[in-house]
Amino acid sequence: MVYGHSETDVKLDRKRQEVHDRLARETRVGWPTLTIVDAIIVFGAAIAIHLILGATFGRN
Repeated sequence: MVYGHSETDVKLDRKRQEVHDRLARETRVGWPTLTIVDAIIVFGAAIAIHLILGATFGRN
């Protein structure tokens, strides 16, 4: 089947949009997940800072 130039462009645009929609759907992460991960990172950083400061200044 022979397609005209504009028909090919329309098909390619449709295919690109389908791929974009699929990637957006598959990589979606919810806010609760991000919040939990951020809290774990902040908590771990606070513990690390506490341990470093305690080891540096706390034991003379």
